[in-house]
Amino acid sequence: MRPVLFLQNGEEDGPGLFARVLTGLGISLEVIHAWRGDRLPETLAAYSGLAVGGGGMSAYQSDRFLAEEVRLLRCARESGMPVLGFCLGAQLLSLALGGRVFPNYTREIGLFEVRFTPEAGSDPLWQGHTAAFHPIHWHGDTFSLPPGAVWLASSRITPHQLFRWGQHMYGFQFHLEFDLPVVREMIRSDAPLLEANGVDPDRLLADAERHLPGVEPVGRAVFSRWAGLLDPQ
Repeated sequence: MRPVLFLQNGEEDGPGLFARVLTGLGISLEVIHAWRGDRLPETLAAYSGLAVGGGGMSAYQSDRFLAEEVRLLRCARESGMPVLGFCLGAQLLSLALGGRVFPNYTREIGLFEVRFTPEAGSDPLWQGHTAAFHPIHWHGDTFSLPPGAVWLASSRITPHQLFRWGQHMYGFQFHLEFDLPVVREMIRSDAPLLEANGVDPDRLLADAERHLPGVEPVGRAVFSRWAGLLDPQ
């Protein structure tokens, strides 16, 4: 099988649990760090799927690499390639599909409850895993649902937490790919920024240690199902 391409958009915004699940299934992952100057491919012909990670920038910034990522997402749409977008990646996916990205009324940083819509009950990735749960959120922007998208989940702060477009493209505003070791390191390195935004790092760590062990099995199931969408050739 051709590898999956992961576009990393920040030092700590790696593929995490997503990479471990794919590796366990025998699927290789190629990571490109566009945010620090790695060249993006002209086409996606060498890949079986595309995933776009989070990052500290905004999707509406004029960075050329963000425009290139949107171009690749549109290529994936045209070819029917399976796509996952996490946080910033979900916002870029919304843009690529005709939606809008804009500042949320407040930052959403923490382990907040996500609740699913009735449509999620029959979704190919999420059916059987639609009990409310508490993944990690770390963002200040939000997005509109692109035309034709199916709305799958929301939180109290951010209504559009999860959507599907077609049968192969998914945007997650929350970070299903972040496991506890990743979040611990993020909290350690970003403690001053968290405090500046009114977030207590110790409280955030305690919440992560309480909730993330229950989130990981959901992530493993969802990522395994997504892998099943990939073209085996």
